[in-house]
Amino acid sequence: MKIQPGVGYTFDSSSSGFTIDASDPFPSVELRNAIVPLTPSIAEDVVSIFPGLVNRYIPTIDGEYIDKTPRPTLTITAAGYILAKATYVPDTFFPRNAEIIFEEGDTPPEDTDSESYYPLAYVASIEGSSPASYSLTIFVQGNLVVNRLKAGASIATWWWSPA
Repeated sequence: MKIQPGVGYTFDSSSSGFTIDASDPFPSVELRNAIVPLTPSIAEDVVSIFPGLVNRYIPTIDGEYIDKTPRPTLTITAAGYILAKATYVPDTFFPRNAEIIFEEGDTPPEDTDSESYYPLAYVASIEGSSPASYSLTIFVQGNLVVNRLKAGASIATWWWSPA
């Protein structure tokens, strides 16, 4: 019989036999640069989004898919929100298109019957910096699912959830 060491266990052998140490069968693994879908990052006044999915579709920035190389970016001009925007398409069960947008201001836009906005991050202006610098507060990371429910003349209700 051959025994090979592996992740989470070790062994020792001698003329008296062998012992297996499986006291840590699922060791923690630290990722130096964890990759999480739909995560924004900022460099000076340019934001890029690590590719991810909304309702299993790849979002766009200014009409370009976010998994394109080089990645499309958003240019920041003031404090505001980086948002995932879903648009209702008649006769479909789930919104099938999403875009990543930047909206200046202290509050994200309100949902309407045809559009919904989900804040991914807030961009704050760093006072006194020259040239202008910004910091990023990330609200959510990971793929998203969105759905819309509208009954009769009532206003549509939108649900967003991590996938």
